[in-house]
Amino acid sequence: MASRAQTLRKLYPFKLPSTTIDNLVIGGGVVGLSVAAGLVNTSGADKTTFVVERRGQLGQETTARNSEVIHSGIYYPLGSLKSKLCIRGRDLLYERCQRLRIGYKNTGKIVVATSESQIPYLRKLQAHSSHPSFLRDPSDPSSSSIATRFLAGEEARELEPDLSTSVCGALHVPSTGIVDSQGLVDSLSREIEEADYASDNGLSMAIASGNRDRGEGVVVLGTRVVRIDRDPESRGKGWIVQLETGWEGLPDGERGEVESVRAEVVVNAAGLGAVSLLDGIVPEDERIQMWPVKGNYMSYKGPGVSKVSRLIYPCPSANIDHLGTHLTLDLDGHIKFGPDVQTIGTPEDASINPEFWEKHLAPSDSPELIESFARSVQDYLPAIDPASLSPDYSGIRPNIAPPGAGFSDFMIRHNVDQRRGFVELLGFNSPGLTSSLAVGKLVASMVSTQVRGASKAGKSRIGSAREKRIEELAKGWEA
Repeated sequence: MASRAQTLRKLYPFKLPSTTIDNLVIGGGVVGLSVAAGLVNTSGADKTTFVVERRGQLGQETTARNSEVIHSGIYYPLGSLKSKLCIRGRDLLYERCQRLRIGYKNTGKIVVATSESQIPYLRKLQAHSSHPSFLRDPSDPSSSSIATRFLAGEEARELEPDLSTSVCGALHVPSTGIVDSQGLVDSLSREIEEADYASDNGLSMAIASGNRDRGEGVVVLGTRVVRIDRDPESRGKGWIVQLETGWEGLPDGERGEVESVRAEVVVNAAGLGAVSLLDGIVPEDERIQMWPVKGNYMSYKGPGVSKVSRLIYPCPSANIDHLGTHLTLDLDGHIKFGPDVQTIGTPEDASINPEFWEKHLAPSDSPELIESFARSVQDYLPAIDPASLSPDYSGIRPNIAPPGAGFSDFMIRHNVDQRRGFVELLGFNSPGLTSSLAVGKLVASMVSTQVRGASKAGKSRIGSAREKRIEELAKGWEA
């Protein structure tokens, strides 16, 4: 059966562009918005950056349906994109929240062991956090960017008295927290479109460096990408993108209003729809498969958690593809548990209908699932009442590895020789929210150096130092 992308290419034949823009970011989630903000701030005063989001509001898919945790970066392998981007993004996120008064709380978390067999894992996790590559000051072992403290069972219960007596050890991770994801989305949208907002709050890298060459940013809602082609007249340096409005609710085979634009740079940050957009652009041997996975969350109002003040995580699975059914808090102090992991389809399903996951979006409410949640949680919080668990919401993760495959890294791909100016952001599941601001800086640096060939020649001393820091941060990340 033909893929959705193949069907769309027949329905929307090639169309010459009616206008030209410099940067087009596809996807108005927190990652796409962060990238767009980075491009607005660094591309130059003569450059335009558009964000197109198919929904009527920003941040309505993966961004709106996660645990809103600011992750520490402790779980991810050394040198991985997730490790580097999470740690850098975590620090940027805390700083942004403080400056712009975005709702957040640095709660800290503890990872608990309920059997002696799990203690070696906690020790391994602690040793990982103390690796020399994480040290802010190489001469100071206590300066790790992922600070941790090992706790005996009694020490853990002193911090969290509701914990089970079976908890025999724990790892305290103070840098974990929670954030108002919608507040973050709103701040990024304003940074993209409002020059005064960016300058007044010290957000623009261009303004901060003394170079006021900030570009223009525009956010376009209710607009989806239906086709992408190379610009036949640009010698491999541009893309023709067809954008459709008025598409929602139309029967198959009918079209809304379509406009074709030319863009020098296209950033595919479409999340759950990102893989589908590669069809017709990326050769078969470079194609990526999408394995959408559902995670359910349960709210809880009942006994056994009255003294909880931190996030509580069990020891994760051996594959580290699921961090276990953990306890999180929102900014009002409400408790929820989750997510679990449910396979909902195959890459073939995602290819034929990239939106097939929408029919799975309602949170599962089966008694078996509630019982499963209760068993998992009672392992470390024994006094909870299963009858007080209530299905809350669910989210879909844009995984690019099959369930059970183990660790899967983010993919940021820019094939300069074959697809110059087409940047792919794939597999942005957890910790995508935490990493988003670092992703924005990285992609902006990539575009500056790999597409536009920015040179330090002629830059101010401050600007050159800034570029050096960005390039050092980005070194080895173009995976």
